[in-house]
Amino acid sequence: MMNALALNPKTMLMAGLLAIAPVTLSSSVQATPTTTPVAQASSQTPALDVLTPLNPNPDRLALPETVKIDLNQPLTLEQAIEVAIRNNIGLQISELQLQQARAQLRQVQAQLYPTLAFQASIGQNTSPGGQPAYLPLNFQQQLSLQQQQQQQAQQQLLTQQLAASRILNTQVQRLQQRFQGPQLTAFSDQQNLELQQQLQQLQNSASQAATPSNFTPITLAPVNQLNFTNFFTNLFGATSGATSNAVLVMNYTLFAGGGRSAAIAAARNQVRFSELEVQRQRQQLILEVTNDYYLAQQAKVQVQIAEAAVTNAQVTLRDAKAFEQAGIGTLLDVLTAEVNLANAQQNLSQARHLEITTRRQLAQRLNVNQTVDVAIADRVEPAGEWSLSLEDSILLAYQNRVELEQRLLQRTIALNNRQVVLAATRPQLSLFASGNLLDKITDDLAPRFGYGVGLQMQLALFDGGNARASAARQEALAATAEEQYANQKNIIRLEVETAYTNLRANEKNIATARTAVTQATEGLRLARLRFQAGVGTQQEVTNAETNLTQAQGNLLAAILNYNRSLAALKRAMGYPEQTRLGARQ
Repeated sequence: MMNALALNPKTMLMAGLLAIAPVTLSSSVQATPTTTPVAQASSQTPALDVLTPLNPNPDRLALPETVKIDLNQPLTLEQAIEVAIRNNIGLQISELQLQQARAQLRQVQAQLYPTLAFQASIGQNTSPGGQPAYLPLNFQQQLSLQQQQQQQAQQQLLTQQLAASRILNTQVQRLQQRFQGPQLTAFSDQQNLELQQQLQQLQNSASQAATPSNFTPITLAPVNQLNFTNFFTNLFGATSGATSNAVLVMNYTLFAGGGRSAAIAAARNQVRFSELEVQRQRQQLILEVTNDYYLAQQAKVQVQIAEAAVTNAQVTLRDAKAFEQAGIGTLLDVLTAEVNLANAQQNLSQARHLEITTRRQLAQRLNVNQTVDVAIADRVEPAGEWSLSLEDSILLAYQNRVELEQRLLQRTIALNNRQVVLAATRPQLSLFASGNLLDKITDDLAPRFGYGVGLQMQLALFDGGNARASAARQEALAATAEEQYANQKNIIRLEVETAYTNLRANEKNIATARTAVTQATEGLRLARLRFQAGVGTQQEVTNAETNLTQAQGNLLAAILNYNRSLAALKRAMGYPEQTRLGARQ
């Protein structure tokens, strides 16, 4: 029975926990973070080759076709941080905002240069009196067209002359009939003379209408060949012709009342603010990934402790049944052992569920592929040492925390914006120059050129108090940033003090919990020996198992709480150490 106990997996697990080296703090003045052997080995291999399958779908709008887990990837803490920095969506959004700030700076810096604009146009002006024109024709077509027009004109003229001759002859006959016979004696001599003159005029008009005049044929002017100059005229028949116009305009602001330099300074400070925001997001992401990793690590070890507890409960149940069959034990001992085994199995089930949940939470933080299950590769051991005093830690945190510089930048940006809005009330002086080239395409004259150059001054006399109100708003924002700076100092000091105190407390807890595990292991061994020898009770064994499980959980919690406190202290300090991750920042 003692040989079986020596080979118990629970004993092996306890031996592994006891093998954890104690935490020793040096008196050095510098923080010296350490990494686990697994992390050191993984840092020597290119992360890109090992972690490439973890990359998510590059299409952010695509839904996964399957969520079946087909890859179980063990990760060290350093690898998890690498993956999170590369894939985390929140950090990528901050980097995009940094790109926007840099583009905004380039846009504002464009005010330092003059603006140059070019405009060209070509158009056709047609007057109402334009004559019809024809497209270019060859010689035979022109001759045929001329003959047709000549014949039509002659026929029209002869028709008009014949019609006029008939009308005049009819009128002459009517007059002759009126002046013949006895009615002539009733008129005076003067009237008779006038009638005779009218009759003579009608006869002359009839004679001229009956005799065609000399006919001059209508001929077409020769049509020029189609070219760039006469194209619009030939096509549209316009008398005004087509024109082309080209304009080149330059404008430069000589003096903007200080608004231009203030706007550039504000944009430059905004870029710096965005850079610090990316750094802050990265530091916060490292802390969150570290806490999630430690939480998953704790759940993993809790499963191992629960499995060992189930194994111990099975051994106890086996011994109780053997004693009950041998007549030296009772049924109550068997029932008690069965209840303890059921409780241990229930704790194991809950521990496994918690492990799955924490691993999925870590995978969500890393933003890995949907078909990847993240596993924990590091062992549970203290993550490093911290040898700075509390006072030195607070002073160093004031120097390294980016949040303090961000508050100062917010104040400076507000003051810069105040100068921008006040510049609207000051004189604005600008230089302008323009050149204009105008050409009428359908004439034979050369293009005409004109230009203009001068200075322009603009001054807003009254804006209803808009600029002053905007300036007052920016002054309030600057004052708010000052108050936030003072509040941020208090927050940083509290974070450093809290993390430092927890670190020292958990440092002591590690030593205490390690001693408790050693004592609980020895107590379980003695209780089992007493029970097997018949001088102990089943309750003693059960209590010893419970004490060992609790001591192991306390040791696990002490180590992981120490690691969490160390991570929180580094975050509160702004990660002052020049590690590989710090160099990437």
